[in-house]
Amino acid sequence: MPRLRRPRPPLPRFAVAWFPSFPGLERIEAFRARHDPMASRIAAHLSLVFPFGTVLTALQLETHVRRVVSAWPPIPVTFRHVRMHANEFVFLMASRGTAAITELHDRLYTRSMGQHLRPEFPYEPHITIARHSDPAAVEAALEEAREGLVGDFADMLREVVLLAVEPDGKIQVMNHIPLHSG
Repeated sequence: MPRLRRPRPPLPRFAVAWFPSFPGLERIEAFRARHDPMASRIAAHLSLVFPFGTVLTALQLETHVRRVVSAWPPIPVTFRHVRMHANEFVFLMASRGTAAITELHDRLYTRSMGQHLRPEFPYEPHITIARHSDPAAVEAALEEAREGLVGDFADMLREVVLLAVEPDGKIQVMNHIPLHSG
């Protein structure tokens, strides 16, 4: 009788993000609480490396992230416009700092993390503020965001955060990694 193999546990999953603290963040979080199912799991954030499974250790990933961001100066950023993406998401788009954020994203996806880059999805710096599978609901959220989230949301990106994504979807902060300060 053939021996049954036990399924392997899922690979550890990690991500890298920035959590803004700009004035008006409470309005964005209130909006997300109504429209983004991830709002209860993670605060408003800009993903720099999207969740991925890997055999690399947390220390190996942290070493890579530190190597990249330690040479990077703080980035002034502003988020202003909202737009729909893939008929399912509403994004608050970066309007200042986009080139620097995109370059940081690209550099984080080098070396051992390069294999996790999904080139079929062009990177556009944004904060997800809504997600609905129903097209009418996402349209309504987009209109509500256009009316209620007006103005500039400005901050300085001074650190990134290494996150662990548990198999149950829980997200754990592993470490805060500062950008080059001087």
